[in-house]
Amino acid sequence: MSTEKRRDNKDRILRTGESQRKDGRYAYKYVYSFGKPQFVYSWKLVPTDKPPKGKRDDISLRDKEKAIQNDLDDSIDTIGKKMTVCQLYAKKNGLRKNIRLNTKKGRHYLMKILNKE
Repeated sequence: MSTEKRRDNKDRILRTGESQRKDGRYAYKYVYSFGKPQFVYSWKLVPTDKPPKGKRDDISLRDKEKAIQNDLDDSIDTIGKKMTVCQLYAKKNGLRKNIRLNTKKGRHYLMKILNKE
């Protein structure tokens, strides 16, 4: 392995999961609760950066990373607004495993209906 660290075009060291795209935008990649990779983008790496001319001012990438990490530490779903009903129902059913057979059959039946829609 090389000891060389990844850097952006302003020669700042990038942390794990951070990268800079060709257009200059910064990206942070993380894996959320369902095991799929998720990306967050920002024009600024740190709060003191200025966005490029003509680009909207936004929260810096490192601030977004902090918020995401806090949510993951507290077991809060970071993209709950994008969750499907089927995923939410599966998550709810996974919380309580010790259930009666008829309850399990009823939940399985409802899950099949949700998967069809």
